[in-house]
Amino acid sequence: MKAYDIRIYGRVFNVGFRRYVHRYAIECNVKGYVENDHADGSVHIVAEGEEDNLVRFSILCGEGTPYSNVIDIKIVAKEASGSYSGFQQIR
Repeated sequence: MKAYDIRIYGRVFNVGFRRYVHRYAIECNVKGYVENDHADGSVHIVAEGEEDNLVRFSILCGEGTPYSNVIDIKIVAKEASGSYSGFQQIR
């Protein structure tokens, strides 16, 4: 099991982006969380799962929603903590 720390930049606030990420996390069998980071204007995602699932999940996240405009995505791979039982949106 692996973990990805993902930062997505662009027009990603107030466009349903966290809900979109949550839906695809469930579909890709990924655990962790998504939150807005108001300090740098990004959406921050911590995702854990099988590497194939994480790759698919990160591709979907990079595509964005019909109302968003993703201009950059940064992914840092790390070891999974195994501490997440599901995927949640943090408000």
